[in-house]
Amino acid sequence: MPVLTAPPATARPDLAPTGNRGPVEQAVVQDALAAAGPETLVRTDVPLPDGSVRLYAAWTDGGGPLADHIDRVALARGLDAWSWVEILTHSARTTHRGRIEVRTHPLRQVLADVERGHRGNEAYRAGFARMLADDAERAGRPPLPAPGIPAWPGVGPLLWHRYAGDDMVVERHWLGG
Repeated sequence: MPVLTAPPATARPDLAPTGNRGPVEQAVVQDALAAAGPETLVRTDVPLPDGSVRLYAAWTDGGGPLADHIDRVALARGLDAWSWVEILTHSARTTHRGRIEVRTHPLRQVLADVERGHRGNEAYRAGFARMLADDAERAGRPPLPAPGIPAWPGVGPLLWHRYAGDDMVVERHWLGG
């Protein structure tokens, strides 16, 4: 019968940097999902060395279908990207794991804001439209059609997949990229 012996107490596995941040990022996402309650959108923003952000989106139990329902209601009510910013800012619970930012959004709270048609502060909305127009001009892109703000970007997997393909990760170069 073979005998298994334990390695000496001083033996350590050889660890070498690989440059692959994926496993660490995935561990942070999984930890955030485990800590969140049901029907929650968990967004994890990982800053990258070039100044862009890798954004992960995941949903806890029941979150995906509820989030898709929220998107249908938001689009039917004509909510736009500024409404999305205001609503998600209102619902966000933010934590940090080093430079990685994790935002959890209880989707029932998001649904309540969407159902009441929350549009956000109109002065800030106008400023957001100006900022997007200025960014387009600097980048040599045509401005967005009036009112100058994109449609509701979504909180659910169906709209998310529209932007990210089959992946739950998208790299975004927000402004100027």
